[in-house]
Amino acid sequence: MNRVGRASVMLALGLVMARMLWTGSFGWFIQQRMQIPLLLATIVLLALGLYEGISGTREEHHKPDTVFKSTAPKVGWLMILPLLVLVSVAPTGLGAAAADRVEAFKPAEETELFPPIEESSDGPPEIRVLDFVNRAIWDESKSLQDRPMRLEGLVVNDADVPDGFLLTRFLVSCCAADGVPIQVAVRDVGQTFPNDTWVVADVVWREPDIPYTDLEDDVWNVDAELISITVDPDPPTDAYESPYE
Repeated sequence: MNRVGRASVMLALGLVMARMLWTGSFGWFIQQRMQIPLLLATIVLLALGLYEGISGTREEHHKPDTVFKSTAPKVGWLMILPLLVLVSVAPTGLGAAAADRVEAFKPAEETELFPPIEESSDGPPEIRVLDFVNRAIWDESKSLQDRPMRLEGLVVNDADVPDGFLLTRFLVSCCAADGVPIQVAVRDVGQTFPNDTWVVADVVWREPDIPYTDLEDDVWNVDAELISITVDPDPPTDAYESPYE
């Protein structure tokens, strides 16, 4: 691949990354906190692509008219194929299929005090799935007790939850490759939803008969009773939760 070819690949990659930044779809692949590094990488790629393209064009223009057979490998152009896939296929994030393959999140013991839950004027307070699970297991003050809370996540149907589903959000430290599902078993739903349906659910935490820390299971299932549920037709661009918030 000559310099013009390399420039084409870098420019194409930079434009795809710029498009993902513009639309917010990069959030299906990496954490939101990586937005600035991704922006900087995009600028570098576009700048290098322009430089290579201009320099390569000048070289071709001043090259002697000599006929020769190029032996350069052509496989470099195959790098453009993943870019075509990203352009032609709408991005989708981690979902029910990934949740079935990856062991669910089991939180480490919380040693810090939990901050007060802020009230909301338009319904129950909205809380991250990660915070809901951590409070349910470790909060000795039982701040979730008899208190409606609002969770947003995707539906993962499971045979162990026949009267509902696992409301799931993925915990992502850097990119989708390290995603771990955080799940709350929502009970008493009364209807079924397809896998990967995004929902907003108002729930009340169901305190277990046996404390979570006394269970010997690999994963402690946090249960909640459903109050109301709404299908979210527009999934959030920030689909993943971060352990650093």
